[in-house]
Amino acid sequence: KFAFSQEEFSKNFQLNAFRDFSKLSDEQEESIGWVSPENCLEAPVLDTIMVEPYFKLMMRVDRKKISKVLMAAHMAIEQRAALEVSGKKKLSRGERQLIKSSVKELALKKASVTSNLYRGLWNFRTRTCLVFSTSKSICLHFSKLFQETFDLDLEPLDAWGLAEEWAQEKNAMKALESIEPSSFKVRRKKT
Repeated sequence: KFAFSQEEFSKNFQLNAFRDFSKLSDEQEESIGWVSPENCLEAPVLDTIMVEPYFKLMMRVDRKKISKVLMAAHMAIEQRAALEVSGKKKLSRGERQLIKSSVKELALKKASVTSNLYRGLWNFRTRTCLVFSTSKSICLHFSKLFQETFDLDLEPLDAWGLAEEWAQEKNAMKALESIEPSSFKVRRKKT
């Protein structure tokens, strides 16, 4: 059970609101936070998010993407230049790491950004939160952000969990005792 005031909710949303890369360090490759369900460029406002008994949630995930091919090409150029300056035939591991980190830092500054939005609908009365994504990593990000914002843990609900919930509501737990798992055999499709 939770009990937040409107001020606490607003404060928690502000603390966990999406931050643009311009407000973050150059080394950061990912930014995740809440945005307004009406406009992903705006911070969430409690009055527009809360529709009794629901919270309309929208998580924004921005990632900087560095081309591995370009990264390798830049590293080769920098390593060749370092070898020429030093007169060595081979760079030490530490020198290669230093070159890699400086090339990556420069690449992150120029990297393109991809933005994705993921919706959630939280019924705080029934304590059910629907996350509109099947990606495990996105569900983990959503759960972590939810926990950081509301200090509540999300527990995944699978088919068995739904069956148990239904059986408890209907006082029919005995019906689940006779259920056995099914096994499926995967066959190659004939062409």
